[in-house]
Amino acid sequence: MDANVVVILISLALFLAYVSGIIYMFTGVPDTVWLIVFGYVFGPALNLFNPAAFRPSTPLLVVMALNLLMFEAGLNVDFKTFKETMIKSSYLGVTTFTLTTLGVGYLLHYSVPYVFTLSEALFFGAMIAGTSASTVLGIIGSIQRRRKEIGETRKLLVLESIVTDSLSIVTAMTLLRFIQTPGIPLNEAVKDIVYVFTVSVLIGFGTGVLWVQLLNLIRNRPFNYIMTLAVLFISYILSENVGGPGAGAMAALSFGVTLTNYPLLARRFKLRENVRVERRRLRSFHEEITFLVKSFLFIFVGLEVQLSAEYLLIGLALSATIGLIRILSVNVVGGFIELTDDEAATSRLVFSNGLTALVISQLPLMVDTSGGSFMSSGIYVDLAVPIVIASSLFGSLVGPRIIRHGMAPEPEQEKPV
Repeated sequence: MDANVVVILISLALFLAYVSGIIYMFTGVPDTVWLIVFGYVFGPALNLFNPAAFRPSTPLLVVMALNLLMFEAGLNVDFKTFKETMIKSSYLGVTTFTLTTLGVGYLLHYSVPYVFTLSEALFFGAMIAGTSASTVLGIIGSIQRRRKEIGETRKLLVLESIVTDSLSIVTAMTLLRFIQTPGIPLNEAVKDIVYVFTVSVLIGFGTGVLWVQLLNLIRNRPFNYIMTLAVLFISYILSENVGGPGAGAMAALSFGVTLTNYPLLARRFKLRENVRVERRRLRSFHEEITFLVKSFLFIFVGLEVQLSAEYLLIGLALSATIGLIRILSVNVVGGFIELTDDEAATSRLVFSNGLTALVISQLPLMVDTSGGSFMSSGIYVDLAVPIVIASSLFGSLVGPRIIRHGMAPEPEQEKPV
């Protein structure tokens, strides 16, 4: 691989990511869509870059993306902030994830059994069953342009995306083991999921507690965030070796949650409370690193995707299916958990996938190097891209207009006399 080509692509990805953010301000279309489109233009359309040249770096990119994605999710889970919406978000996330995974999985298997076995179809369903936090934030920003007072709805959807991201990764990893080693009993799979969650949470929490103590001692030293990343990756490797596939990402989530909520956790578990962590500074540096990895990943996905009329039609049909399942999920949850009118209306229209789906879509290509595990390992990326783009465009362009016309107008504030 030519080092100059890699440097040029990374620089181009950063530049285009910055430009995509500016375009989003004027169009309301999330930068996710623009980066994938730019990647497709520079790859399959103009053949300026060959994605095969970057394929050896995919495992490293996927590991970094999974770590940073889940660590960012953990940093954003403030128990004080999300206290009121915790139960709602959990019910909505679990219901949506379960119905989408089963609905899309069985639909794909029985519609195209020559492309997807049942395990592979369920893997695809779990892959696209979550609502990506990064994409949801962009869509919520578009909605807030037309309706300002959706603060609680924003919390609900952001926390739900964190729940579904976690479920997507752990379930996809478990199903990946099924596909690679068929014949594993169902009870073993359930035990695996419980074991992965337990081990990852304990390792992430333990590592986080120890690191908080050290950060308190060296809080005025430079490079603390880089050292935090080093500890994060060590926690990932340790969890993967002890808990198995999927445990590393969950440990990263637990690690981030511990850093953000240490004062509350310290009181609950009777730990040393008189410590201070510069969480704002950690988040600021983390956003810079995540910006780099996400930008390159989205561009890379655009480079390697193979779009066709057939894939586009299937992707649009699956997007419509996911949208209908989303409406059903909100109605089901609304039957036993009280949702406000704004929460129910907005939640029905936001079902967008993003970074998590695209990261997981790379796994079949990584593990199926010999071509024996999957019937078609490349189709996951090819179908994920139309779904991500369609759901993002619907949520950012169509959704806000439906909300503007369907919701009661916001109360006008009294003007001072």
